[in-house]
Amino acid sequence: RPRRKPAMREGDVAGRQSTSDERDEVPSTSVAEADALAGELKAKVQISRRRPDFTLPPLHKDLHLSSHAPLETASSEGGSGRVFCRSCKSSRRFFCHVCLDAYTERPTVRLPCRAYFITDRKELLSKATGVQCAMLASEHVTLCRSHELPKLDPRRTALLFPDDEALTVPEFAARVASEEPAGVGAGDGGGIEAVVIVDSKWDGALTISRTEQMKHLTRVRLRSYKTAFWRFHPHPRSQGRRDEMSAAREAGRDDGDDKLCSAEALMFFLRELHVATGQHVDGDWRPAAASECHCFDDLLWYFAWQHKTIAADASKREYHPIPPQCRKSARRRENAEREQIARDKRASAVRDGESLGEGGEP
Repeated sequence: RPRRKPAMREGDVAGRQSTSDERDEVPSTSVAEADALAGELKAKVQISRRRPDFTLPPLHKDLHLSSHAPLETASSEGGSGRVFCRSCKSSRRFFCHVCLDAYTERPTVRLPCRAYFITDRKELLSKATGVQCAMLASEHVTLCRSHELPKLDPRRTALLFPDDEALTVPEFAARVASEEPAGVGAGDGGGIEAVVIVDSKWDGALTISRTEQMKHLTRVRLRSYKTAFWRFHPHPRSQGRRDEMSAAREAGRDDGDDKLCSAEALMFFLRELHVATGQHVDGDWRPAAASECHCFDDLLWYFAWQHKTIAADASKREYHPIPPQCRKSARRRENAEREQIARDKRASAVRDGESLGEGGEP
């Protein structure tokens, strides 16, 4: 049975009404500030009302992608509807991220080594870009939990993680090549067995990377890249962290919005590996510069389509940014102060009524 709300006295109703009225009269922040920022960023694509300073990053310019005609035909703009997965009976559009079944034609990407995406049980697979790589390179990409990772050679397996002591991709490839006997690993990416990528948010990636199955793997870092991902980080709760983010952004450093997603990380790792070893996936030795390697660009085939769709949708809708709000602690203090003022007013009114009663006046 639904619980009854306790009856409120007349004084409580008046006090709450006055507190609400006072709260509405106090603006959270300057609306003009948000409007001015929106005017400065008018030429860019805004996708977050709560982060008007964040705009959609541009897609990587040097990508050679297959045609998106199959996705255009299967999209709602192309007149197609959603389909139900034959296995899990869920409504999908282009593929099922649970069963890994595709409903359109798609390119096939060959990799020089195995790739394992470690998924987080707290994250949704529908948001994991590693699923897209598994759809495009199904023979070489595996999705698994950390405890399901098979036993791998820690000297020949790279764990992509930006650690201070991590090796660069050329350093890792050179070390693996120096430890391999002559003639071994000539056609499989220079002797590298696998690359492991933690497909999780940054606050959980460190914990996952320290599990028993992964803590002995060789940590490898990538060069500095600008992401094209549409994900943004919310403002930190503490003012100190906010100041650090603002200072990093003003200095041109990574403020948290520039970190690569999992699909981008795999693509850039394979590109750096190809440049470092000159080893093509078919076994031919073809040295290439970073700008000339496009063997693995189709790993971002779904990613590029989503990027284009988000940009098109954002450009059509009317954009109204929300002014930055006060932090929760500040709002609590403001509410407590207003409630205390309301209580003082009620107490003062009660005292005035008692004094009038003692004086004998009507």
